[in-house]
Amino acid sequence: MLSMIEVKCPHCGSQGQIMLPPLGSIIVGPCPQCQGMLCIFSGRILPLDNEIMTQGGSEERQDHLYQVLGNFLRERIEKLFETAPEFKLDNEELADELTQNNFTEIKESSINPFGNVQEAPITVEEIHSFRNVELKLIDNSEYFKAVFRN
Repeated sequence: MLSMIEVKCPHCGSQGQIMLPPLGSIIVGPCPQCQGMLCIFSGRILPLDNEIMTQGGSEERQDHLYQVLGNFLRERIEKLFETAPEFKLDNEELADELTQNNFTEIKESSINPFGNVQEAPITVEEIHSFRNVELKLIDNSEYFKAVFRN
């Protein structure tokens, strides 16, 4: 199943949907509405400086991307450490918590230390669906091809 994410241009506010890029991808391009330059990284839309990205040299564009992505990562890391006392590093504790709660009540810090459950990369419903549906179909060659075919 293809996952879509909602996107909103930080320049003009135009909204749309795109297919979720592969984990770790950095996508740079213009907003279809206002042509403002954007960076999509880790499911987030980050504004870029149009002048630098369209008229700057290669090194200047790279430095700008380093700065924008660095600021984004700095904010995420700070949030991680703000919630560190609750963050579970022990996989056995997390597995126990998931089992005990039967996937119905999962603490924010257990799923996504970077935001709330609604922003989590995997929702509780997706966990249920994977465990109860997709996992049982993974040996079905037609299903496998439908999901993993390029």
